[in-house]
Amino acid sequence: MNSKSNLKKQYPVLVLCGSDPERRKLLQVLDPEGKYPSKALLPFLEKRVIDWQLEALNASPYVQNIYLLGLSADEAPFDFPVQYIPCQTTSSILGKIQTGLKYLREQGQEPDMIVVSTADTPGISTKSINTFFEILTRSQGYDAIITSVPIGITEEIFPDHGRVVAYLRDHHIYPGEMFGLTPKAIIKGKEVIGELTTRRRKLNREAKKISLGPILRYIARKPGLWVMILKYLLGKLSLAETEKSLSKAFSLQLKVVVIPDPGFGMDMDLPEDYERLKAYVRGK
Repeated sequence: MNSKSNLKKQYPVLVLCGSDPERRKLLQVLDPEGKYPSKALLPFLEKRVIDWQLEALNASPYVQNIYLLGLSADEAPFDFPVQYIPCQTTSSILGKIQTGLKYLREQGQEPDMIVVSTADTPGISTKSINTFFEILTRSQGYDAIITSVPIGITEEIFPDHGRVVAYLRDHHIYPGEMFGLTPKAIIKGKEVIGELTTRRRKLNREAKKISLGPILRYIARKPGLWVMILKYLLGKLSLAETEKSLSKAFSLQLKVVVIPDPGFGMDMDLPEDYERLKAYVRGK
């Protein structure tokens, strides 16, 4: 990607691929014969699922290099530069991120911020990716930049979304599929990654109102933050107060940014996600 403009600050992007130790329902239904080692390689509108996101990333002037973790060059070749970091397909999200940081350092790189993305988000666009990077570039001094998406615009397109939603006083949001971490956050903030990537999806879709769940349970173990929980339960907690409380809970400086794009936050966990994302991408 050296041909990209040097006028903009650029970042390495770790794209997390691979599969869970046990094949989830999506692959059981869409790939019953086990032809594909990852859902990212499933056919999707005459391409592969992962192609849509990587093409969008490759078009961004903020992306320095794309690194795939969980797939090999034989499994997922591309027509543009992509680097492959050896990593077990079934490694955890935290394990892949740590492997990515170790690899970058072995290559003599010490980026101030590493961007992480999942490989099963075909609805993501270069426009939204650039919006995220523009905010990232302006947000100096943070250890973690967490993205979120307004649930209102998502429910219009994906009414049965099944996402874990934070009902704040000024925003109703759910986690996006890209975020930025400093090496410090990756090394010292294992709990941050673990909590922010655990149960982002509630698969019991009969629940009409989904709580912030895992993050609140973590904070509940810290008595000094109980006021935050109470304000959240009363619907009085703002986004700024959430950032401050989470920063205190994790002993890191966290920032939550809102990206108003449903495609930025919808990955594929269930067979119906695959079909609805196909309809969404086809209609863009």
